[in-house]
Amino acid sequence: SFASEYWMSVFEPFVASMSQDSRSSPNPDFGCNTHIKFGAMRNYARDRLGADWIATGHYAQLWHRSLSTRDERDSSIFEHWMATQSEDLGCQVRESISDRAEEVWLLAETETEGIGHLPPMLLAGADRGKDQSYFLSGVKTESFRDVIFPLGRSYKSQQPTSSSQPTVRDIAIEAGIPTASKRDSVGICFIGKRNFGGFMSQYMPEPPRPGNFVDVDTGKVVGRHDGSLYYTVGQGARISGVGTRYFVCDKGSGDDSNTVFVCDGTHHPALFSDELAVDFSSFNWIGLGRSGRELNHVPRPLREGKTIDAWARTRHLQPLVRCTVRWDRDGEKLRMKFHRAIRAITPGQIACLYAGKEGLICLGGGPIESRGKSYFECGMDLALPSIHPSGHNDLSLSS
Repeated sequence: SFASEYWMSVFEPFVASMSQDSRSSPNPDFGCNTHIKFGAMRNYARDRLGADWIATGHYAQLWHRSLSTRDERDSSIFEHWMATQSEDLGCQVRESISDRAEEVWLLAETETEGIGHLPPMLLAGADRGKDQSYFLSGVKTESFRDVIFPLGRSYKSQQPTSSSQPTVRDIAIEAGIPTASKRDSVGICFIGKRNFGGFMSQYMPEPPRPGNFVDVDTGKVVGRHDGSLYYTVGQGARISGVGTRYFVCDKGSGDDSNTVFVCDGTHHPALFSDELAVDFSSFNWIGLGRSGRELNHVPRPLREGKTIDAWARTRHLQPLVRCTVRWDRDGEKLRMKFHRAIRAITPGQIACLYAGKEGLICLGGGPIESRGKSYFECGMDLALPSIHPSGHNDLSLSS
């Protein structure tokens, strides 16, 4: 069941991160895919079961570029199918970047000719409402070499009007699978429907300390909480006895580490920033370069001291937003400057980069180390047109 591997590689680091830095809100799903599904499970399937390929039910796609160059004359039905899929995905990738001048550097990465192993590229699933590439962005490229995602081209429950193909739920119902109509699971898998704070308090090395909610505008204490680690930037504060609808906008540090700062309103400038930084060594680039070349996994413009324009998201299924990315070699940081104000950029969560039309190509991801100053700290007001939606179902910006 890989329970021990999960405990050591995912759960213990999750607890340690939360206990060492109350401002961090790590994402265990990121570690689960990296260390368990495409780590321990993949190794077991290959080494103990002798599997040639591993298939999972993720809604994402993999372009196995090396298969595009194979001689299919003596190939099996499966190998022929894989090669056909590869050729088709290759066409989609090239079309998605052919008319984007700012991504011309990517064209060289789509070549399938020449010497050297061609790493697979991670692509978004056809069903963008269920796309899971964000959670897969921490998986090492090598771990994708023998993986396929059969559902990558399918839609889970609702097809576009132009398609007559059955959805995954339709197929499951037809096959009589018991979970065919089961609701989608949400939240952290090992917590389920239990209270997050109550569950986590059982495993923290020290009991969480109560602290104050402080209004960021007035500096006044407006309530008490049971521990700052239970709160994530952007969530509602739910302060009893207070008529104002407060949201968590920051947490203290140092001697003030148990203070939770709150603001009045979901569009308060203290919740928004347009910059973040990721430790460069922690960012996982996927599918770039060829084997045997130094820093081949890093986009060429960054290696040359230039910037790249890309798509990004800092939450699962958050609408993609344009950003400019640069490699700060002095601080060894990957810095992202967004073209719009982003709500609740949170250390520990994942910043994921995409390229191509509508963000088809997932370039990789890494844990956010810090965000830039908020609009409130910069003394800047927010205009609604400059705000980026916080999620795919964010209706707060509707006119």
